[in-house]
Amino acid sequence: MTVEIGLVFVIIGLALYLFASERFPLDVTAFLILITVTSIPLLFHSQWLVERGVDLKSAFPTVQEGLSGLSSTATVTVLAMFILSAGVQRSGLVHRLGMLLSPWMKGPEWRQITIIALLVGPVSGLINNTAAVAVAIPLVLSMARRSGSLASRLLLPMSFLAMMGGTLTLVGTSTNLLASTLLADSADFGREINMFEFTHVGAIVLATGLAYFLLFGRWLLPNKDRVQVQDEDEEDFIFEVQVKSGGALVGKSVSEAGFDEQTGTEVVRLVRDGESWIKHAATTRLKVDDVLHLRGTRRQVADLIKSEEVTVLSAIDPTRRVRGDGHLARILLRNDRVFKNAPARRVDFWRRYQARLVGMEIDRSRSRRLADERLAVGEIVLVQISGTALDRLRRHPDVIVLDTFEDQFDPSRMWMAGSIVAGVVLAAALTPLPIVVTALIGVVAMFFCGCLTREDLYSGVAWNVIFLLAGVIPLGIAMTKSGAAGWLAGLLAANATDWHPLLVFMSLYLITTVLTEMISNNASVVILVPVAIGIANQLALPVFPVVLVVMFAASTSFLSPVGYQTNTMIYGTGLYRFTDFAKVGAPLNVLLMLVTCTAIWGFWL
Repeated sequence: MTVEIGLVFVIIGLALYLFASERFPLDVTAFLILITVTSIPLLFHSQWLVERGVDLKSAFPTVQEGLSGLSSTATVTVLAMFILSAGVQRSGLVHRLGMLLSPWMKGPEWRQITIIALLVGPVSGLINNTAAVAVAIPLVLSMARRSGSLASRLLLPMSFLAMMGGTLTLVGTSTNLLASTLLADSADFGREINMFEFTHVGAIVLATGLAYFLLFGRWLLPNKDRVQVQDEDEEDFIFEVQVKSGGALVGKSVSEAGFDEQTGTEVVRLVRDGESWIKHAATTRLKVDDVLHLRGTRRQVADLIKSEEVTVLSAIDPTRRVRGDGHLARILLRNDRVFKNAPARRVDFWRRYQARLVGMEIDRSRSRRLADERLAVGEIVLVQISGTALDRLRRHPDVIVLDTFEDQFDPSRMWMAGSIVAGVVLAAALTPLPIVVTALIGVVAMFFCGCLTREDLYSGVAWNVIFLLAGVIPLGIAMTKSGAAGWLAGLLAANATDWHPLLVFMSLYLITTVLTEMISNNASVVILVPVAIGIANQLALPVFPVVLVVMFAASTSFLSPVGYQTNTMIYGTGLYRFTDFAKVGAPLNVLLMLVTCTAIWGFWL
């Protein structure tokens, strides 16, 4: 080992310590790495050291190479995927899918993880798993809110299962495509890998991962979210809906129909013919014109305004229907003469403000209808109002408009956003364009189609994750230039001549896993595929299964959030510590090393 290689490993050790301890924000640590590896050759390179065999300038990245992390394919791909995910979220597609899937998410955690595996795993094999996770993150967050689950206990399995799903086909991950290209250029193999040539091994890997989470891994998941995962609308309101004739609710209870699960609301009270139920409100079979008191957000009120099963009522007059357009505004009551202890029925919001009172921000057990609830100065209520009337209301001395919510979810925009994401993936799979290019084209297409605003281009990105990638990539360059990566990989080639093929596979798998966490999955494949071909030739083994070990190990390295893009993306939610990945992923890596290597050995040798 040379001085340059030793110095690189010292920097790696310090970086891993800072990442694991989180003494500084991870993006700050990443910038420290960038500064260190680019400064060493500028500050400490000298002719005296060169004469003694230490060439720091050749072993470490130049300033231009150090800054290349900001424009690398991995960084730009993650950036574009964050923006595409924001566009899908803003279009309402994720919200709609969450409503459709929420009844299936009801129940124990093992069922939720199974559903996520069945959705994300196969999809990641058919499309690029990075794109699959970009779309699935807001969907899983939405389902976690609806089911009351911890998002951190669902997102990490989702990322890991997507990585394993990517091993099902050639297009599931860029790692597979890169390895196929390297094999095609090799005289020892001379062709590209077929689309489904290793699908049976990928299916075993995915099934093993699901079994791991169901039987063992979920006990290692975090027990709390590091940040509060909130809905798009934080404030809850009490509002009233009336059961429509001919709707699916008639003759069923709220629980039987799954109404609360699907809408995300909480049933507070049932009112029928002057009588009311609180304790049995969710289990009593409903009749036409029954009134339900619900607790929910403005998003949920907006959804129910368009419902075919219920009608959202105005608190002023139960017979007055709320129009299906306009804004939902949160307003603060401040005129003591108008609102002091006055029943809501007496204050005619429509006459005074051209607004319909649909909800109140109150949280207490009541025996009255909302129309009979007494108002108070300082109370916050929810009104539905047109844009023109809203402008006048902002200038009215009786109230203060705190904020507004406009239902921008449009079915045509949902289909457009979904089609653009599908086009991004298909174009990357079926054309010469790499996914980084198709993803950027998708971002531009979403902007011109109205699925994204200019603000979304920036607010939808977890910039700390982008800076983290930009800072870590130069460390991979130092690994390559100094010879550290080649030295590490060469240890196996020099000592494996007398080993059993299964032991060779496991050792190569372990080296690839460790190297992937240091220099990313694609970089480790570039370095280790030639090593794998050399080992196969030395040991008289078929080339394909040896290279396959590298492919699977690089695509299923779970030890940190920086080794694979899907982990980096869920880390950007702020829900996890750096060490959460190793805690859950290390046992899974050991298990998959045994299962994958045994399967490849059994099928090809």
